[in-house]
Amino acid sequence: MKSVRLLTASKYIKGYNFLADCGTDHAKLPIFCVENKLVKKAFASDNKIGPIENAKKSIDKANLNDLVFPILADGLSYLHKDIDVVSVLGMGGRLIIQILENADLTFVKRLILSANSENYLLRQYLQDNSWKIEYEELIKENSKYYQLMVLSQGKMDLSELEKEFGPLIIKEKSSEFIEMINKLLMKLKYGYNKAKTEEVKIEIKKRIKLLEEVIS
Repeated sequence: MKSVRLLTASKYIKGYNFLADCGTDHAKLPIFCVENKLVKKAFASDNKIGPIENAKKSIDKANLNDLVFPILADGLSYLHKDIDVVSVLGMGGRLIIQILENADLTFVKRLILSANSENYLLRQYLQDNSWKIEYEELIKENSKYYQLMVLSQGKMDLSELEKEFGPLIIKEKSSEFIEMINKLLMKLKYGYNKAKTEEVKIEIKKRIKLLEEVIS
């Protein structure tokens, strides 16, 4: 498994019993986790036939038909009491929220999430629904940055910036994070120079100051 995101996510699955991987595509994560005994069993689910067919082929090739189960399902509608860890990776924040909103997460002990966008909205939803961030990592893959968050049931109270970038990601200040913020700053400074009104310049300047303080 070559994907940095999937390998990073797998670290936080170790020690749990039954994984549900939503939006699985080729079932790479469930297969890896079962092969390496990170979990005993796994569901590889998707809401499209094509990815499920890909998953079936991968599972068959790995000879794991009795331990990794491909399932055509809308979101996480199939959850049951034995599934204690859930991964939803590579979707927009709003879609992940919709999937979680429609799922019965009563027996889930850990969520592993990575949104391609709208992390602010996702963290706001998680805070409002009694999920607490335990671990976070900022991952750079193919010149893009992805925020991976690992949660258990609990309370948290995040600031506006923490909702956007993650409290533990901000605290760690990894080289990837500093690089990402500096790229955002470059775009903002370019936008500042192109801005046509003083009002827009004031707003951009506030944002620049905020981001500079985050990495100081």
